[in-house]
Amino acid sequence: MRDTIPRHFADITAKLEDMHMIAVEGQRRDNAPDMQRVLACQLRMGIASLDTSLATIKRRLGDSHD
Repeated sequence: MRDTIPRHFADITAKLEDMHMIAVEGQRRDNAPDMQRVLACQLRMGIASLDTSLATIKRRLGDSHD
């Protein structure tokens, strides 16, 4: 199941859960600006990773449409 479409969706789910935790942490009122920058950067990297994972699914399905 390592490289199957359902496995890719499971990986996406795990990434979304991680990003949710980061977003919740970013809502804390006592975060320093430096921490907010780190959290925002982590979310941006997570979004880029999700985009890559979704592109892999599309490619595996042979779908060239956006």
